[in-house]
Amino acid sequence: MSRLKAALESARKQRDAARASGSTAAAGGPAPQTTPPTGSGEALLRMDALPRIPANWEALRANRILTHDARSLAEGAYRMLRTRLMQKMRSHGWRIIGISSLGPNEGKTFTAINLAISIAAEVGQEAVLVDLDLRRPSVHHYLGIDAGQFTSLSRYFGGGAEDIGNLLFCPGIDRLGCLLSSTSLERPSDVLASPRGKRLFEELRGRLRPETVVIVDLPPLLAADDALAVAPMLDGIVLVIAEGYAKRNEIADARELVQEFNVIGTMLNKSVEKDNRKHYY
Repeated sequence: MSRLKAALESARKQRDAARASGSTAAAGGPAPQTTPPTGSGEALLRMDALPRIPANWEALRANRILTHDARSLAEGAYRMLRTRLMQKMRSHGWRIIGISSLGPNEGKTFTAINLAISIAAEVGQEAVLVDLDLRRPSVHHYLGIDAGQFTSLSRYFGGGAEDIGNLLFCPGIDRLGCLLSSTSLERPSDVLASPRGKRLFEELRGRLRPETVVIVDLPPLLAADDALAVAPMLDGIVLVIAEGYAKRNEIADARELVQEFNVIGTMLNKSVEKDNRKHYY
């Protein structure tokens, strides 16, 4: 069985399981709200009350990660993306968005981080960044955070941590929270589709304030079936396609994979075309 056929078969199984439990979002529509985990009577988590790790400004600059005070063409582009995405999310009541790509090195992790930071830069708006690329977790490297500074999601999936409140932290950027992974897991699609994986999203919906936006860094669509295991639990997906990387047949394959999920939009990354109008600003 080819990689695509295997992924499609896995996607169908995930959709069937989601339909059986009533949790699949209709294409173009929001996922139904889920009930908070039993016994989760704790107060809603606020980003300004999280443990704070000092921001590694040198690493952020070296990795081209935006900060609230950044002024660049890239910063303007991400603000445009944020504005359009937030308009759709608020009008539909969406809360959790996944960021994926067709293959590696197309910029989906870079996009997820900068989008989350851009959302949190909006006054009064909180965001949570989740690293669910469990084969190659890398968000902490981009942020310049050592693995020993936080509790990895691998402990949560392994049962060593019961409450996402004990894993969430602020990376030194106001109104931004992080749930990060530091070690790769075996058979991550099985982990993500397990009751523990579903509980993670129940906690995200039940423990965060309703207006908090969650941005999830997912694995590439055509590399494995991990993203498809998570898709039924998301409100929508944004695809990152890099110019010069993605091929037409791969884009067609990806469209077939996600046709029954809510694909909010596609972002072209690494474009060589210049827009001289932006230089006015």
